[in-house]
Amino acid sequence: MPEDNQYEFRLVGFDKDWIRNGKENSAYYTNLDPGDYTFQVRASNNDGIWDKEIKSIIIRVAPPFWRTIYAYIFYVIAVAGGLFWIRHRGIQKLKQKFALEQERIQAKQFIEQQKRDAETKHQLDAMKIRFLTNLSHEFRTPISLIMGPIDTLVAKNKDSKLGDQLNLIRRNARRLLNLVNQLLDFRKMEYHELKLQDEDGELVSFVEEVYRSFQDMALQKGIDYSFLPCQEKLYCRFDRNKIERILFNLIYNAFKFTKKDGDIAVSITSVSMMDKKLHVRFEVRDTGVGIPEQLQKSIFESFFQYDNDGKVASQGSGIGLSIAQSFVEMYNGEISVASQPERGSVFKFDLWLDPAESDHDMLPEQEIITSDQSLEPRQTPLVLIIEDDEDFRYYLKESLKEYYQIIEATNGKDGWQKALFHHPDLVVSDVQMPYLNGMEFSQKLAQDKRTKHIPVVLLTASQVDNGLVCGLESGAVGYLTKPFDMHVLIAKINSLLHLNQAFKEVYSKQVSIVAPELTIVSEKDKFLQKVLNYVHDNIDNPQLSVEVLSAHTSMSRASLYNKLLELTGMSPVDFIRSVKLEKAASLLEKSDKSISEIAYETGFANPNYFTKVFKAKYQMTPSEYIQAQKSISV
Repeated sequence: MPEDNQYEFRLVGFDKDWIRNGKENSAYYTNLDPGDYTFQVRASNNDGIWDKEIKSIIIRVAPPFWRTIYAYIFYVIAVAGGLFWIRHRGIQKLKQKFALEQERIQAKQFIEQQKRDAETKHQLDAMKIRFLTNLSHEFRTPISLIMGPIDTLVAKNKDSKLGDQLNLIRRNARRLLNLVNQLLDFRKMEYHELKLQDEDGELVSFVEEVYRSFQDMALQKGIDYSFLPCQEKLYCRFDRNKIERILFNLIYNAFKFTKKDGDIAVSITSVSMMDKKLHVRFEVRDTGVGIPEQLQKSIFESFFQYDNDGKVASQGSGIGLSIAQSFVEMYNGEISVASQPERGSVFKFDLWLDPAESDHDMLPEQEIITSDQSLEPRQTPLVLIIEDDEDFRYYLKESLKEYYQIIEATNGKDGWQKALFHHPDLVVSDVQMPYLNGMEFSQKLAQDKRTKHIPVVLLTASQVDNGLVCGLESGAVGYLTKPFDMHVLIAKINSLLHLNQAFKEVYSKQVSIVAPELTIVSEKDKFLQKVLNYVHDNIDNPQLSVEVLSAHTSMSRASLYNKLLELTGMSPVDFIRSVKLEKAASLLEKSDKSISEIAYETGFANPNYFTKVFKAKYQMTPSEYIQAQKSISV
């Protein structure tokens, strides 16, 4: 029967032997490799007799698509494309790297070029500023030669028509000086060299002094000009130069923008004490053209100029208010403006100032006296003038020859030789000179035993803040900045000459212990001599104080107090005041100067205070003292 048939099969190329499948008539193969195979089958009947005929069929197993020829072609193309892309990408990266390197090099070169350009520009700017600074310093000598003679002529022609013209010259010379000072201050602002030089003083009278310098301008323009202080006196520490510059700029601007019949008021509106500081508010009010609101924040910027109806209203440099703001900020203060066009402006600024220790301990603000004393020829002191500028040397000689014998030198080297030969009583020397400058000359004079007793007053066109310190350290005992008031120079010379004489008298009374055959000076006497010498040499120095005296003696303030109290029975303040009063008494007796002049020359900032302390010491006022001396002479 067919269902009893049995089968065998094999797949040639895959099976090695025949596979008996029994009665099953189907065969299964998996995982055949692609290729051609022959499938063979043979059968047996139910009797087990196998048929000799083998049936076969050709079977072709197709490969998967990823192993086809097309796939391999694709693989080749893909690999080739990948290699090409990798190479292309590498080339692109190299190009990008090269481009970045070029950009980096170019950027570095650009930065270096910018640095070189900036450095070159900075050097050019520095050269310009240095040139303008040096030029400004050079301006000071000719300005001095204008202002000095003009002051003399104004004093002699107060009530004449010529007086008005002379005041015009003086006012514009002062304006020129202010512009020069602004340029120097702007340079210091750029280099952060501005420093405060505070000293004790009476602020209200100082502000009034600045106010009065514009009175002739007010008369000329027909402007109602007033000064309104909230109190009569205010003793504190302040930088005279910087506060004067703030006020000068604000007042000058007020006059520049105020028309005829307008009003200008300078005020100290409030004074209060807060955290041990004096809070002082100043105000300059005018009825000028005013400033639009949108420009009010810009007026304190450097080089700002207000264009009013097509005309630049500011004819100046545009740095005055910027400098004023910088000075105010140095005192931790603020400056502001309130203004309306055609109604005027109000400038306010606040300063935080240190109070003076007391008005009694204050030392002179500055010497502002002159000398009307004419000495006999045999008594006339010999003054050596050292100045390389011929015109200025002539001006000094003509101004001083009325009071002193004069010898001249053109430079420090020539001055040194003449000092050795003539032994002058005092030297007035310029600082900037060929061969040997003023500071070197002062140092040489102070170090030589033959000349160390000769006092030196230095004159300079420089406004460097440490110039005063350098000048005094070189051995000079006086230091004036051009242009200066000739009366101040004469007062300083007189003060130094009288102090030298007073020192000899005081020293002979208080230092020397005379024995019949031997003079013995103890250590205490040497100390007292040192203190006296320093006080006499620096009596007209605005910075002289008990602190300075204690620093000079290398003692604390308390130790100095105890030492002087032991030796003299006086405190340091009383000791300094006593020396001043002794000199004042000598001047009252021997000179024809007024009491106010003598008060200023002997270091008292306030003549009324001088009268008070003089009466306390001598039991009479200065006027009574003069009358008493005249009675004795008669």
